[in-house]
Amino acid sequence: MRRRVATFRRTRNGHFSLTLHAAEADLLASLAREVLELLEVPAAAPPRPVDPLQAELGLSDLPGFDTPLDDLAGDGPVAPPEDEVLRRLLPDAYGDDPDASADFRRFTERGLRERKAAAASGLLAGLAPVEGQGGRVQLDADGARTWLAALNDIRLALGTRLGVSEDADPDADLAEDDPARWAWAVYDFTTHLQETLVRSLS
Repeated sequence: MRRRVATFRRTRNGHFSLTLHAAEADLLASLAREVLELLEVPAAAPPRPVDPLQAELGLSDLPGFDTPLDDLAGDGPVAPPEDEVLRRLLPDAYGDDPDASADFRRFTERGLRERKAAAASGLLAGLAPVEGQGGRVQLDADGARTWLAALNDIRLALGTRLGVSEDADPDADLAEDDPARWAWAVYDFTTHLQETLVRSLS
């Protein structure tokens, strides 16, 4: 009997369940790691020491108080990434205004990279118990939203590499033995996971 495609389902306790073969779990983990590698998020800087007088006055507890002035001024990149996948993951905010896009990117790109990396890391954490062996993944609502964000980034990366468009039809354009068929199958698999997770969340 042919096994059904891995599908997210909502459980009675309000969690979200997914049963994966070992190969499927390993594939998802590999894709998440590729996204992490592509994002190149720098290691977090060590916490700055607290000035005793500031601590006594309670100033050190204010949100953002210990943020370096360079961060407040915006020290991120201003040019779009050269890699086409990164440009898709980190798009310009204003397509018709390069200067405004550059300013926006300078203040936001680092944080966007960090959020996307956190989502990919969250997906990897959820896969850890089943990687290499397969089994059932169970997610709470926060975990499901993390996976949804990570799956979306994985699909964007795959779709960009494949040149996915509304008119794309791999079955019509590729020969049966074309290696690109595997890439399209992976794209379809991640699309299915994302779609069934969205339905489960609604």
